[in-house]
Amino acid sequence: MPIERFACLAGGAGLMLVLLLGTRAGWPAHFLCFALATALLWRGTAGQARCAVVAAVIGAAAFVNLLAGAAAALAVAGALFIRRTYLCAESSER
Repeated sequence: MPIERFACLAGGAGLMLVLLLGTRAGWPAHFLCFALATALLWRGTAGQARCAVVAAVIGAAAFVNLLAGAAAALAVAGALFIRRTYLCAESSER
């Protein structure tokens, strides 16, 4: 596993942990944090565990702010699924 994928997985998991432990922020902040967590976990899994990433983020959002978390996860996952290309060093053209 390349180090940037590991960093994305660790960052996404850490962000979800912070959200679960409690933040006193409004729904816009929750939306942005869950969107960022979805993008980091998606990148960390190289797009191979799409359903697991979305389910994990929505499951964590159920404890914090279900509407904001589910909307963020589905919006980011939809955008990344439609895009279907991944920016990484291994796939760059030289």
